[in-house]
Amino acid sequence: MGRNINTENVNKNFILSKVSQVTIFSTYFNIPSQTIQYCIDSGNFINSPIREDVHPSFGFKYDNRGRLKGKDFAGYFWGDCFDAAAFVISRLENKRINIANKRDFIYVLKHIMITHKQLFYGGEQDATLTEAIKLSIDRIRKKKPNIELVVRDWNKYDEEYWQQFGVNLPYLNRHFVYPIDQYYIERAINPEPKYFYDVKDPCYGYLLGHKKGYLPSIKLYFPNRPHGSTRFITNSNHLEGIYNLYYNDYDYIVLTKSTKDRLSLGCTWDSLSIGYSKQPIKVGFINIPHETYRLREIEYKWMISKLNFDGKLISLMDNDRTGLEEAQWLRKNYNIQPIIIPKELGAKDFAELRSKYDITQITDFIKQTLEFINYDKDEKLIQYTKTSNAKPF
Repeated sequence: MGRNINTENVNKNFILSKVSQVTIFSTYFNIPSQTIQYCIDSGNFINSPIREDVHPSFGFKYDNRGRLKGKDFAGYFWGDCFDAAAFVISRLENKRINIANKRDFIYVLKHIMITHKQLFYGGEQDATLTEAIKLSIDRIRKKKPNIELVVRDWNKYDEEYWQQFGVNLPYLNRHFVYPIDQYYIERAINPEPKYFYDVKDPCYGYLLGHKKGYLPSIKLYFPNRPHGSTRFITNSNHLEGIYNLYYNDYDYIVLTKSTKDRLSLGCTWDSLSIGYSKQPIKVGFINIPHETYRLREIEYKWMISKLNFDGKLISLMDNDRTGLEEAQWLRKNYNIQPIIIPKELGAKDFAELRSKYDITQITDFIKQTLEFINYDKDEKLIQYTKTSNAKPF
């Protein structure tokens, strides 16, 4: 790291007398200083600079000691500007930098000095080093983070939570859903757990895939957190539930928008006995990772390969604007037949519908929907309906 610069007797106060906390964050996270200042002044969030972020969930705030803190509300980062520098340097140099260690902390301070040479010694900034930092951030964003889970036992609260959606604990176990006691993100660099179990803030982990030689695909779900906060943390961005599509001759595969809906649909269907000519209907359930996800052609072809000769793909999205737009996109691009729960039933998705109606009513809804699916020949969306003589809109 040498640049023929005298870095003896370096300390934090000296660094901050020459370069601001905002500037250090700006350099190492590759964010314009104006954007950071906007977050501080307004309290608004931006898309995380260190991962793919669908919804803005990264913010900046001064604490009561005047330290500027950056926080990724998905749990990937929480710290000051020196933590941010160490975070990036660790990946830049492919070694763990722990600023709790004095030698490592001094190393980070010297790196900051060399990176901002023009502020300490005049002259021009080292363009080679700043470009290396930008490339490192880009690699961090593209790299799949390692999420590790510490699993606890199921308890009565968990059972009651899932049962409202018609999902029992054995079904959760078979579908790779786990109650979480703690979890880590990149434990080699961030050794402290990012979460400890709290009955008021439970966490459930979904194992979505694990190919030998690769990191497992995991999603964390916090059901009690308010909308607008971080309710999901994941290192995955592909179809979910693929390990539970065991067969290659499904009559229907239902593509829904959330893991909870998929589990509710699947467990409910398993409890029913619906078929034609005493032959059970074989239905598979799968979900996209989020409701603005664009299905890949390779994923579409894979689902088609799991159907029998007369099988159909069906989408079941939320009955809000986003859900309707996604259903229409799937219809337009892949001719996937959509169904939507009508708002007069008082539920936006299947899990909510299951929580509000008894199993007899749910069975009737499903039977009526199957009749509509087999009857429909036009390009319109199809609704769940309370009456058997209702028409598609």
